[in-house]
Amino acid sequence: MALKSGLAAQIGIKTETTWGTAVTVDRFAPLVSEGLTEKIDRMESGGIIAGARVLRSAQWAAGNVDVSGPIGLELYQQGMGLWFRHMFGAVSTTGAGPYTHTFAPGDLTDDHFTCQIGKPDVSGTVQPFTFAGCKIMGWELAAKAGELVTLGLDVVGKSLATGTALATATFGTGAGTPFSFKHATVSIAGSSANVKGITLKGANGLAADGRRFLGSEFIAEPLEAELREYTAELDMEFESLTQMNYFRNASENALVLTIDAGSAAKCVITTNVRYDGSSPTVEGRGLTQLKVPVKCVGASTDAGAITAVLTNSDATPT
Repeated sequence: MALKSGLAAQIGIKTETTWGTAVTVDRFAPLVSEGLTEKIDRMESGGIIAGARVLRSAQWAAGNVDVSGPIGLELYQQGMGLWFRHMFGAVSTTGAGPYTHTFAPGDLTDDHFTCQIGKPDVSGTVQPFTFAGCKIMGWELAAKAGELVTLGLDVVGKSLATGTALATATFGTGAGTPFSFKHATVSIAGSSANVKGITLKGANGLAADGRRFLGSEFIAEPLEAELREYTAELDMEFESLTQMNYFRNASENALVLTIDAGSAAKCVITTNVRYDGSSPTVEGRGLTQLKVPVKCVGASTDAGAITAVLTNSDATPT
């Protein structure tokens, strides 16, 4: 009997050749949550019809279409390269198994994808919601003590279709195995750091909703219109004045998050960060805690600010 709940949900993506022209998805990941929806504005006339106390049917029409929302995943040990390509824009691959995929900030013009989400109804039918022209506006990767590593994505798209056939979800070896906090370590300025949790965020600076023109209810392709912004916040204990002095002295340091589950299952994110504050606060009798907010900056190149390296069994991230 078919499942009639979220147990039957699925998500798949594939890079498009032409922005906004849907393709059949073929890269799948276990779905944690999603809020990707289509919203359609309603336009109402301000005109007066003599004697009318209620809006007439002829006085309203459908308006702009907005496709956007979050996608929640865990960071899986395999199969994540395609997501990272659309998060960053530039990728190079070396090796012959395991493979090393290096991602850095790059051109996002060709980084658009079709996303199909299977949403189960209570009759046991998994309804296919196929979103075309999707781009990643921003992302958040978090590793916290005692938890699995998570990846959240903020997605914008062009259009929704519900008549496309549901693709068959397949998961390769390790594609459903998430990294955990036990795989994660952090180094600051070349030295191991005691970190309770770290949240990395990326904002791709895409202009989306403002790109609307006469003759179409859909957005035009979101284009880069602002600087990329990569930030992080570390949860630490107040061990000494070292972290606070990095802030007070306007220092820049290497901050490296290593998530290592073996030679063919690794994610290393290397950043050069500016400290934006790190003053401890006393909130009771417990150990004094310290939050360290930082921003990634590059001395001369974008890759100098941040790179992400995935080592896995995937021959190609695309």
